[in-house]
Amino acid sequence: MTSTISETTSREQLLVGKRASIAAAAGTAVEYYDFAIYGYLAVVIAPVFFPSTSGAASLLSTLALIGGGFFARPIGGFVFSRLGDRLGRRRVLLITVTIMGVATFGAGLLPPFASIGVAAPLLLAVLRVAQGISAGGEVGGATALANESAPPKRRGFFGSATSIGCAVGMSTASIVVGVLSVLLTDAQMSAWGWRVPFLLAGPLLIGCLLYRIRVEDSPLFKEMLATSEPVKAPVMEVMKNHRRALLLTIGIGFAQLTAGSLASIYIVVHLTKVLDYELSGSMWVTAIVSLMPLLLIPLAGRLSDRYGRRAVLLSGFGGFVVLAVPCFALMELGSYPLALAAGLVLNIPFAAVQGVVYTQFSEWFPTRVRHSGVSLGFNIAGVIGSGPVSFVATWLVVSTHMTMSPAFYMVGSAAVGLVIAWFIRETSHDDLRGGVVSDV
Repeated sequence: MTSTISETTSREQLLVGKRASIAAAAGTAVEYYDFAIYGYLAVVIAPVFFPSTSGAASLLSTLALIGGGFFARPIGGFVFSRLGDRLGRRRVLLITVTIMGVATFGAGLLPPFASIGVAAPLLLAVLRVAQGISAGGEVGGATALANESAPPKRRGFFGSATSIGCAVGMSTASIVVGVLSVLLTDAQMSAWGWRVPFLLAGPLLIGCLLYRIRVEDSPLFKEMLATSEPVKAPVMEVMKNHRRALLLTIGIGFAQLTAGSLASIYIVVHLTKVLDYELSGSMWVTAIVSLMPLLLIPLAGRLSDRYGRRAVLLSGFGGFVVLAVPCFALMELGSYPLALAAGLVLNIPFAAVQGVVYTQFSEWFPTRVRHSGVSLGFNIAGVIGSGPVSFVATWLVVSTHMTMSPAFYMVGSAAVGLVIAWFIRETSHDDLRGGVVSDV
């Protein structure tokens, strides 16, 4: 009898975990799709919204706008994480994905600079900020929902759903842009083709909402509400009582987002504007490369359940440090097959890190402030990490006249993560309710 009850409970846990993981992945996919298309289309939309006699100046203006979306993330993280820790993860996730999808769809409808002048980039900036605000609350909520709903011994695997969503969003964006670059001429892409990926955010949003509405809040959050009052000021509690966990999240997040963005979104900018590859070929290199994390992230999550989060993080960041320079050197040779091989190799350590970081973040904070802790740390990391990454990498090339400078940027950021991962304590067997506070 006891065995039957245990098996039933186990099946229920798996079902709850699967539903929550899919819901988390779906929303994160929409978020990263929306954010990624800006990066992939930067070289196309730069002259549309920032016409200039200097191609480099126009591109840098667009990349600065892309980074601006990340600077808005902490605002959304502050607002939505407070609601998430008080009202529940599910409600907030419905709001954030709606704002993200509407803002992206709206960007696809904007007139160009040639039609309405300076109002065009200003409106694009407003929509980009709206995206950033919504994204600020999305990852923390998705991370909390997936990990709090997962069976304890499979948190790494189920928690990797957030990372799978990131990979799905980025790969979908790159494939859509890649297909368009083949079907359309450069003139058509500049005239109207760039709008298509933005407008596709509409149906993606509807599909995500239909699924998320059917998913309940996490069992751990409901358990917390049944036994205690929600924290009145969760962000302040994180800053007061969980500073070490917050700093670790910022440090690992910075390394993950910087090295990962250089290995993925930035590649199309590097190939086309730095190394003079053709746009369509570069788009397809990026599209294929983006599939690598999608295939390996679940494996990284499983390995972290078996061997620990720390071991997987060390292997991932170590891989970036070792592989960055030779892979960027391969891209210098002007061969699409070699550029593809370099991108695929760089995305192996990216997948290893992505597969474990969100579960690791969750294990550093207790249930009562998990949404706030993860959101605050991750969004600050985004401001200093992936937000300016394409801008900084392009600026490094322009200012140093070294086409290899982004490789050293990757090595430096990954080294930060490697050092932090070396000193952290393993948390994969800890009770997720309490979080790690004083002994991280």
